[in-house]
Amino acid sequence: MTRPLLITLVLIAYMIYVAFKHKETWKKLTILQMAGVFVTFVGIISVAAVILYYGSRYITSIISGDIFAFIVQFPAIIIIIAAAGIGFAVVASKITNGVIPIQRKNSKK
Repeated sequence: MTRPLLITLVLIAYMIYVAFKHKETWKKLTILQMAGVFVTFVGIISVAAVILYYGSRYITSIISGDIFAFIVQFPAIIIIIAAAGIGFAVVASKITNGVIPIQRKNSKK
């Protein structure tokens, strides 16, 4: 099994787990809202993946040292993933009228 296939399978399994974990939230949404959230998720993931793929190739082609290229790529990857997460949360919140993103419950001991 190749690494990208394994990563894809783990991601799909995690998404199914989260969907079942938050059944009550999905029941609050209409079919159109669910479709909008799904399309938004796929779109943002696709754009982020393209930016990561071509951006990392571009950075690697410019920088000669492997270690220095990794040092430059790592913060860029973190920034892209954070921007995608924040962007999804903002758009999903507007689509669902604030139902998504799901607020975490603070557990105090």
